[in-house]
Amino acid sequence: MEITDEAADNRRSAPRPTLRSFNLSPIIKMIRLNSYFCRALLPAILIPANNLFAFAQYRDPRYAPPAEDSIFTSVWFYAVLLIAAGAAALIFKIRRASASFDHPEQAPDGLRLSYKERPAQKPVISERLQAAAATPQPVKKGFTNLPVASFVRVQRSNPYAQLHESNDPTLLKAIDESNVEIEDDASVRMQALKLLSGFRTSNSVAAIAQMALYDLSSKLRSDAVLQLAAIDHESVFETIVTCCADPTREVRASAARALSKLTFDRAEAWTRIVESGALARMRHAARAAVEGALVRRYFDRLVHKDRKIAYEAFALTVLLVRSGETEQVFSALAENRDEDVKLAILHVIQCLREERTAEWLDELLTRHNLSPSIASKVNEMRLQFQMHPV
Repeated sequence: MEITDEAADNRRSAPRPTLRSFNLSPIIKMIRLNSYFCRALLPAILIPANNLFAFAQYRDPRYAPPAEDSIFTSVWFYAVLLIAAGAAALIFKIRRASASFDHPEQAPDGLRLSYKERPAQKPVISERLQAAAATPQPVKKGFTNLPVASFVRVQRSNPYAQLHESNDPTLLKAIDESNVEIEDDASVRMQALKLLSGFRTSNSVAAIAQMALYDLSSKLRSDAVLQLAAIDHESVFETIVTCCADPTREVRASAARALSKLTFDRAEAWTRIVESGALARMRHAARAAVEGALVRRYFDRLVHKDRKIAYEAFALTVLLVRSGETEQVFSALAENRDEDVKLAILHVIQCLREERTAEWLDELLTRHNLSPSIASKVNEMRLQFQMHPV
């Protein structure tokens, strides 16, 4: 169809359609552009769509073809297209957000984190409660909770089986050869000691004890003490204690080792010396324990948590008090750094209730500088003995 000049002039004079832009704010508000994906995808869709929409509205009358009805010239087509694109972007965003919550390396807004999030920790309060429930209650400390505080007296010792005496000719010959007054040769006495160690009899033990105490050779005395420990009978105890005060260091060391190797009850051995009632015997054993540095170690064992060890120290302290060898006792009360040890020693004195106890306590206060707690305990004991004399 030819376009006449009049028709062309009418089209030129017709008002040009204005450029209308589509209002996208409701869709943008609906999608809530928060993710990186939507910010990159939606402009790429919206800008060309908007341009197409504007181009569809604008037609140059000089080149415009005849008006025809088409779906692409409809405004609603582009509106539906934009709504579908926005809905797809919104669905993608929701799925991406849900996936980011399942994986710790993704943040809720879809951005990758530059660090790893820490795993969820258990509540602190529940952990503390569980720890408090699982932790045992602390043991009460103090002198009254120690085993020594429950001792009120030394228990009566049990009798032990005595060794028999032997008249074996070989044994009798070895006994004679072990005597330093009969045999001067140390090598012969050494051979006799080896023979005596093969017999477990009362006369063989007595001969070995004589060598441990009086032989001129320190080597023989040391070996004899160890042989007594190998016999391991209650009758060798006092000899080993006496050897702890030997003038030779070698013998003292052997006696200390021998004392620790004994398997019978040493507390009963100390008690038997006290039960004998022989003052000379008690003083001899007490002085040997002092000179052999046994007393200081035993004072520390008074506060031991093992009842057997504490009772052995209790028995030795009773021996010191009963024999009158109290110098080490008073020194420990004045100089020992452990208050529980001092209280344990005072507890032993209080249990014994000797006739000289009040005199000892007065001497203790006047001659020694005691700590306030120990001085208070001593005054309490003095008042007790004044009210209830022995």
